[in-house]
Amino acid sequence: MTHWLTTTDHKRIGLLYFWTAFAFFLVGGLEALLIRAQLARPNGTVVDADTFSALFTMHGTTMVFLALMPLSAAFFNYIVPLQIGARDVAFPRLNAFSYWAFLGGGLFINASFLFGAAPDAGWFGYANLTSKQYSPGLAIDFWVLGLQILGIASLAAGFNFVATILNMRAPGMKMMRLPVFSWMTLVTQFLVITAFPVITVGLVLLMFDRFFGTSFYIPAGGGDPVLWQHLFWLFGHPEVYILILPAMGIVSEVLPTFARKPLFGYTVVVYSGVLIGFMGWGVWSHHMFAVGLGPMADSFFAATTMLIAIPTGVKIFNWLGTLWGGQIRFTTALLFAVAFVSMFTIGGLSGVTHASPPADLQQTDTYYVVAHIHYVLFGGTILGLFAGIYYWWPKMTGRLLSETLGKWHFWLTFIGMNVAFFPMHLIGLLGMPRRIYTYGPELGVSHMNLVSTVGALVIAVATLVFLYNVWRTARWGARAGNDPWNGATLEWSMSSPPPAYNFSVIPTVLSRLPRWRTEHHEPMRDPPEVPPAAVHVPSGSWWPLVTALGLPIMATGAVAHTLGVVLLGAAVLIVGIYRWAYEPSRCDMSHAHTPHSSTHYSIGVDNRKLAVWAFIGSECLLFGSLISTYLIYKGKSLTGPYPHDILNIPFTSASTFDLLASSLMMVLALAAVQRGDMRWARIWTFATALLGLLFLAGQYYEFSTFVHEGLKIDTNLFGATFYVLTGTHGAHVTVGVLWLLTHWVRMLRGHMPDAITIEITGLYWHFVDVVWIVIFTLVYLIQ
Repeated sequence: MTHWLTTTDHKRIGLLYFWTAFAFFLVGGLEALLIRAQLARPNGTVVDADTFSALFTMHGTTMVFLALMPLSAAFFNYIVPLQIGARDVAFPRLNAFSYWAFLGGGLFINASFLFGAAPDAGWFGYANLTSKQYSPGLAIDFWVLGLQILGIASLAAGFNFVATILNMRAPGMKMMRLPVFSWMTLVTQFLVITAFPVITVGLVLLMFDRFFGTSFYIPAGGGDPVLWQHLFWLFGHPEVYILILPAMGIVSEVLPTFARKPLFGYTVVVYSGVLIGFMGWGVWSHHMFAVGLGPMADSFFAATTMLIAIPTGVKIFNWLGTLWGGQIRFTTALLFAVAFVSMFTIGGLSGVTHASPPADLQQTDTYYVVAHIHYVLFGGTILGLFAGIYYWWPKMTGRLLSETLGKWHFWLTFIGMNVAFFPMHLIGLLGMPRRIYTYGPELGVSHMNLVSTVGALVIAVATLVFLYNVWRTARWGARAGNDPWNGATLEWSMSSPPPAYNFSVIPTVLSRLPRWRTEHHEPMRDPPEVPPAAVHVPSGSWWPLVTALGLPIMATGAVAHTLGVVLLGAAVLIVGIYRWAYEPSRCDMSHAHTPHSSTHYSIGVDNRKLAVWAFIGSECLLFGSLISTYLIYKGKSLTGPYPHDILNIPFTSASTFDLLASSLMMVLALAAVQRGDMRWARIWTFATALLGLLFLAGQYYEFSTFVHEGLKIDTNLFGATFYVLTGTHGAHVTVGVLWLLTHWVRMLRGHMPDAITIEITGLYWHFVDVVWIVIFTLVYLIQ
């Protein structure tokens, strides 16, 4: 048991993700069955209105954040390092932390049931339903804080896999030789690290409204509920592609294998996936046509919604081209992959109908939209994930799932989903709103609702067949061997399941399909085995688990409004980070350079530097969202004091100069480390930290003065946006000061950090300074 709690092996973490996410998938399915039982007949009495609201809120939250995303993450963890020829991910302990944070966030949200406070405002969390006035209990607090923990888990994984895929490919594996699943994983991770900061800002503003009396979303204080919709859907539509792109990558691996021919138009499939990632940022407001954004905005988002169908359609034709003329083997994995193509096409076509604002006004908030999202996320994501399960199960376990039971599972799932979700199109067009717990017989949808409920029960039976298949396979399943499917990619070149070190010798890749004969290359031969003792693997650690534990402890204290528990959680978090950072490790993947005894790098950028650049890019979205909120609300305060009455520009100018001077000190500290001068490295590092402390002292003095003059965080919109924006920046400065002082103390003890360590500290510090220049200009100089 201990080795599972301390593991940093990407394969074990992948299995932990899989079984945890599948457990949440079953919980979400039970919630769905209760919803359908309530709606099976008119005037249903299975559950009351409050319980129904909690069920559909938690069903959506569970399926999106606790089931589908982490099921994809299970494959990211297990398969991607094998496909790219790596021994592990770039940051094994960060990988473990991301899992434990995900588990903590999921348990925290579901703990709300134990307190009779399950979230019940809908998984969109629309204001003002989430305000204290309309949700006065703890339900929304659980939801807000739990989602922030899950966001931290996703971001940690995102930085990790960006560094892993870009930096740890086997020799010869150029980007255009990367398997499509690894490509779609990379695009997904870029979406994660850019989209999650936006929803984080939305949740933080909601948290301040609920805990500190601000009015970001409350009209009585000058706030605008539509701001939440913009922030939510700016995240929400990239989130759709975070959910669907991994399934597209799986299908792009399964179809070629069982059609026995290379993927048709590999380059086009890759570029269309990248284009989907970019275009996903330009369509969010098609969810808001009913808000009344105006004809210009409606026209723009209608056009972009139609345009984004093009790269998706391209993929569909490529998949069909792959099957055309192939030597097709109708395995269970192939059946699920083909069903994905057809069902996702239906979901996409119903989505295109939402691109027309007049049509959308009739469809929005009806069961037509429920049908659409289920054809996309069930017919798309879930069918694609099951294709991946049947395809990679032999590699992960060493045993083959029963094909007979697998086909029963497929046909029951395929029939059940169509019976369950297709009638919802008609139910919605006939006028049944979503999120209502009962309806009258006069609406004329009683029979179709009953059919839909029967379909849900069929899906439940299909899931039981799958669970039986898994149980039976674990006991009596046939041995798989290294490569039961004759696959083309690197993961099929090793034993099933793979050894702890993955590859005894890192392979050299000469083609995009290294295990298949191509026009110019012979198929790759499996590398010779090397004694495991000669291969170094990352050691286990308790500290990722301890660090992750601090997050739900802090959230528990916040829900209970107990500062002591919040501080305890913060202490656990900080101690965990420090012990994790300086814990001896038998193998640190970020320092590995040789292709045989450790992990080979395709490019020369240090993993840590690459991850910090990804982090900075993510932070740009965080501060961009906060600054945008400030600009939107600038001048909209209903009461004084106003900025020109209270801001002390000369004083803040001096603080700004102080902070900018600290960047020069940071440059000098790096130069001293690079030339090995310990004395001056200590001096300049301490000088940088000291100037940061002086800036924080100035900010504290400024805040104290403003409070004395009557500007508190809940006084008006200016106070709320000012304190949240500058306070967030101050928190970043605080982290930087602690980081610098840590280096300084270690240097006092004779531990000279390497140049990369100081360089990434400097990157963070310079970023913080640049952000302050933007804030100072917009808040203080332009009023």
